[in-house]
Amino acid sequence: MKETYYTIKDVSMKTGMSPSTLRYYDKEGLLSFVKRNNAGIRMFTEEDFENLYTINCLKRSGMPLKKIKEFMDLYLSGNDTIHERLVMFEQQRENILNNMKELEYMLEVVNYKCWYFKEAEKKGDVYYYKNMPEDERPDQINNFLERVKEFHSKKLKLLKIHILKYNF
Repeated sequence: MKETYYTIKDVSMKTGMSPSTLRYYDKEGLLSFVKRNNAGIRMFTEEDFENLYTINCLKRSGMPLKKIKEFMDLYLSGNDTIHERLVMFEQQRENILNNMKELEYMLEVVNYKCWYFKEAEKKGDVYYYKNMPEDERPDQINNFLERVKEFHSKKLKLLKIHILKYNF
């Protein structure tokens, strides 16, 4: 059975990865597994799509190209590097989980702001809560204002640590 080959244009059309991205990845050493024909044109195989998918996933999940290159070098080294690759993926999983927590926190703020602006729109005043006693304000507002205080005090704590450290 004859193997099917794909050019960068073919791969781009199939995967949605731009030709310039594929060329850049190749230039950075991420695609050293791709064969070239006698004219130097990259010739991708069906098997190469698994590597491309992995590279794309790692990049989209925030892994720097330098680390992806390390992974691909380990991959090309064979079975002696299985443990190192496992460790890299476990670290990336941890990074993704931390990013997801951070995004969930940001989504809470965005959801709060959506709720808040709907309330402000009903009342015709974006500062309607400022004249309300704290104990009469909706919990959402008080919780948000508490987060703002925490945010504000983090920088103050860091400044105090800096002052103590450098004896200002």
